[in-house]
Amino acid sequence: MSLGNNIKTFRKKLGLTQEELASQLFVTSQAVSKWESENGLPDTAQIVPIAKVLNVTTDALFGIETSTTEYDKEIAEIVKNKAIELRDSTDSTAGAILAVDYVDSECEKNPYNYDILMRYVQYVAHLSRFADFNNCFADQPEKWNAYVLKAINRGFQVIRYSNDQTLIDTVHFATAWIYIHNKEYDKAWEHINVLPSISSNQLREGISSEVAMMQYGKDAWLNQLRIDLQNFTRAINKSLLYASETYCFAESMENTLEYCDWAKEIVKTLCKNPKLKPYSQGFYRDIVKYKIATLLRNNKISEAVEEFKQLELVIENYIKFCQEQIQNPNTEKDFGEKAFKNMQNYTKEFAESKKQTILQFLKEITDAKIFEEFKNLIEK
Repeated sequence: MSLGNNIKTFRKKLGLTQEELASQLFVTSQAVSKWESENGLPDTAQIVPIAKVLNVTTDALFGIETSTTEYDKEIAEIVKNKAIELRDSTDSTAGAILAVDYVDSECEKNPYNYDILMRYVQYVAHLSRFADFNNCFADQPEKWNAYVLKAINRGFQVIRYSNDQTLIDTVHFATAWIYIHNKEYDKAWEHINVLPSISSNQLREGISSEVAMMQYGKDAWLNQLRIDLQNFTRAINKSLLYASETYCFAESMENTLEYCDWAKEIVKTLCKNPKLKPYSQGFYRDIVKYKIATLLRNNKISEAVEEFKQLELVIENYIKFCQEQIQNPNTEKDFGEKAFKNMQNYTKEFAESKKQTILQFLKEITDAKIFEEFKNLIEK
């Protein structure tokens, strides 16, 4: 393999564009393009910087080594929960900015905590939709550009130094959203194209439970099968939710309602398996949110009220379900740590905060008079 080909291979392995690599090396993107196309070679003085940026040694331009630096996961969890609280504490745009600024301050305190750095990229990605659709930085473009630059640089740190593939994939995913909302689609595709895909159908979840059965027996098989199904459930529900949001703002009322009802039925079916319920409840709630939004935007107030009241019943039943499950000493083992924590956190207070977040969202996108009538009816 030539030096140019290796630079290109390692760059793509990290999910970097030529512009991003060039900015880290303080050279032009044209220079990187020349190296990779074999129309020029880097100066010998640049070999070490290139190796460092690509996270390889100088022989390295023939092999990859990732860093194994650890980070404090307890602090990362605290930051995650606080950021969610701030994001949901006020209207959508203001909450998104509060969350970004808070995580920014935590990144400064914990510069090598890759989970917190990843959260910053995620929250800038969340904020990017308001920068795009609401044009909330029209009078302060430099502020938005500063957020983006920090997100790209912090994401680069995670991609370059972390050995946690989940964090790396999350950064690529979030960075792609930032570029999408900045209308930099080619850069977005650079990050999208390094994400894992189900298109090959050669997934670890397709075989891991079977090898667990063969190697360790029935109990290991059932446990791994539960983990695999939970992973599939999250992926399916995420796609359903994103599509519901797009339908809400881009499609006709009839098509949106039809899609949301179909999506709801899929999630309800998944919820029939108790161990998948903690991975479905939040997605179901937000799919319903977009259905209600569609109804209100088309002045279908009574239908929206009925949908909201049905959602309240679903939430009440889930609270009872969680209370029952967490009393069982075997729940954490049977459901998994993540699901168990979800159920512990799903209190009446938590559910009420989520309902208020839905109402705030509906208020922001609905005619004021229609929203007030809707709110008065659901409070009766």
